[in-house]
Amino acid sequence: MALQQYRIPQFLGLNQGACENGIDAGESPDARNMDTAGGQLRVARGYVRHHEAAHPAPGDVLGMTVWRRGDVRRFLTATPTGYQVLAEDGTAFSTVYTSDTAIAQADFQTVKLGSTEHMLLAGGGRQIVKWDGEGEAAAFGSAEQLSDVPVSLLELYYSRLFAAGDPEHPCRLYWSCAPGDERTVEDWSQAEASANVGGGHVEVGTDSDPITGLFALSNQLLIFKRDSLYRLFGDRPANFRIYPVSASMAQPARTACVRVADVLYFLTDMGLYYFDGQTVLRAPDADKIQTFLAGADLSDCRAAACRDRLYFAVRTGGSTVNNALVVYDLSRRVYMVRDGFAVHGLCADGGVLFLLAGNGTICRFDEGDTYDGAPIAAYWRTPMTDLGGKLAVKQLKELYLRGSGGVITVEAISNGLTVFFDRLMPATLSDVLEARLAGDGRAFCLRLSNEHGTRFTIDGGVELLLDAQRRVL
Repeated sequence: MALQQYRIPQFLGLNQGACENGIDAGESPDARNMDTAGGQLRVARGYVRHHEAAHPAPGDVLGMTVWRRGDVRRFLTATPTGYQVLAEDGTAFSTVYTSDTAIAQADFQTVKLGSTEHMLLAGGGRQIVKWDGEGEAAAFGSAEQLSDVPVSLLELYYSRLFAAGDPEHPCRLYWSCAPGDERTVEDWSQAEASANVGGGHVEVGTDSDPITGLFALSNQLLIFKRDSLYRLFGDRPANFRIYPVSASMAQPARTACVRVADVLYFLTDMGLYYFDGQTVLRAPDADKIQTFLAGADLSDCRAAACRDRLYFAVRTGGSTVNNALVVYDLSRRVYMVRDGFAVHGLCADGGVLFLLAGNGTICRFDEGDTYDGAPIAAYWRTPMTDLGGKLAVKQLKELYLRGSGGVITVEAISNGLTVFFDRLMPATLSDVLEARLAGDGRAFCLRLSNEHGTRFTIDGGVELLLDAQRRVL
């Protein structure tokens, strides 16, 4: 008998970028709805309703944003037929604008027009809409001001409004007058006083490579096109300069991009990328979710950043709606996946992540013990390992862990066989759970999961006692 100890000192995140035999014992090739903050392993929190009102057509929502005015949050959505807002008391959604042409996509931007803050809503195929928070929304701009263009992309950069996505001019970038005196961003015409305070436009590349996204950083405007990327420098038309970015990258959906500080992150089917101020780089750990992304559809990915985490809603398993969240912890550099619910909209405000759930309600994420009443199915699988000794047969003996909570299900997998058993977690984190195991093989792994939505926490890692016997030939 040669007793050995297999130890997982702390839990990290997903890693699908290397052979399971070589990844850290604290990483997992397959996990769902788990949280590893602090090195513990716990069933992740769920989400709770922020308001009871349900959106009348959640499956049609093209985008969602939150507009905070004072202490009041206004949630706005865009659908092909118009724009809706949730009442301040959360009792119902109402329509603030009905479009006579189908809205193809949604972009939102807050601006000051004179002394009043407005929300601009662009959907492509029709003139921009402006809403001051009261009554009905109205058309933005005019033919006289050259700002009645049917654009679908909006961004503020050096106080000017930039726009793109004109169906008639797919590579044209528009900019407004610089606000001041009698000028507002609603005027895109050239100013008599000086060209430097007036509006204008420029063609970026060719029409065969249309503009698909605009994102402002502190000192440049990123211009995503279908097959390329450009950046604009300068603070006035006289010194505007546009340069192509030479970088090998997979093009993202516009809605899969999110800013944190002065860095733009975006998720593609090739993994996570970021723009570092000079060029686009693929994240060094992008391969850690490559297996998951290989089976995901990111064509309608929705992204948001909240505190130190990035969230990307994607479609999996052939679903026609986003039904999983890729969560990336920027401080710990770990990926996790949350699933078991639909995500029709995603936005963040005040350190809270809001999602538009499958039933149309707006919910606060990472709160509560269920997904709005639905139990959370969570599991974590350890790497399949032979401990660097392929000649030895490992007989699993005992499992030791500290933790608390409800019932935990442990599956010991070896030699193609699985042995199941359930255990009630200790009452406190100071107690140790001891469990006898069974099964043997040259390689093994464990699968830890909850039962019927129960919650548990494992603290201080896991220790496994096994008997390794070298086969005698």
